Amino acid sequence: MLILDNYSKQIEDFITTSIMKFTAENSLPVSTGIYCCPWAGWMTTNFNLVKTAGEVNYNCPDFEFVEFDFLDLEPWKEEYETDSPAYKISETVIIHRHELGDEKINEPFFSFLEQIAAKIKQSHQQEILLQMLDSACFKVI
Repeated sequence: MLILDNYSKQIEDFITTSIMKFTAENSLPVSTGIYCCPWAGWMTTNFNLVKTAGEVNYNCPDFEFVEFDFLDLEPWKEEYETDSPAYKISETVIIHRHELGDEKINEPFFSFLEQIAAKIKQSHQQEILLQMLDSACFKVI
């Protein structure tokens, strides 16, 4: 069973460090994109210096700086590849059924990441787009 709460600090640190690194190398971004594929086990940060998320159609791959940083989350992929992947988020346990498709796993991961993105937004007063790969899950925070 993969316990997502164990990844909160790692993800928050990854995104925060990426924003600081981007700002030092370029300037303060207008928008930050957090792009994630939980079933493949990765996350990227993406940045716009000029455009808003809306100006790139709310699509991280269309940001001005795509895949600025990459976080490998191999345990997420490994769990997904088991016959019956199990995830714990807070006190909720989710058993994923592969026949229901990837969107059923994207939704709880999206909710988990949304809380982290909202926390980062408070300290980095900028537009943040959270988007899951090949999913209806996306939101500007």
